[in-house]
Amino acid sequence: MKEKPYSIQSSTGYWVTLLARAIDADFEKRLAVHQVTRASWAILSAIQHHGKTTPAALASFIRIDRASITRHLDRIEEQGLVIRDRSSSDRRSVNLKLTPKGERLVPELAAESFVTNAKFTAGLGQSEIETMQAVIRKMLSNSDAVIADL
Repeated sequence: MKEKPYSIQSSTGYWVTLLARAIDADFEKRLAVHQVTRASWAILSAIQHHGKTTPAALASFIRIDRASITRHLDRIEEQGLVIRDRSSSDRRSVNLKLTPKGERLVPELAAESFVTNAKFTAGLGQSEIETMQAVIRKMLSNSDAVIADL
């Protein structure tokens, strides 16, 4: 019997990638209305909801390098969404705070995230969503990358 040729469509990675790209494109389109990127949203959310107030903590939490964090912080600082508060005792130490404009924007961006998530989970029950997230966390735990907060 002849072996069936491998199809990319039998790959879990193929389907996960397609889904991730579709979710990302939808969310980016919603964020563009607010003139922010997904990375900017991740930073603002990490500061507001997770207490990540240093560039190093943000880089680790969001899993991007420190140079990228600096560029993103430059951009959102120029937009008036965050301020860098330098320590008077150690000029190298920077704490980040949302500005009032940033604080007002975070709930709007969170609502956009909710809409995107609702769009892609439409027709799924809560138990299916929880199972899917558990499976994804389990798959990530098999990764060579160190993934915190699984």
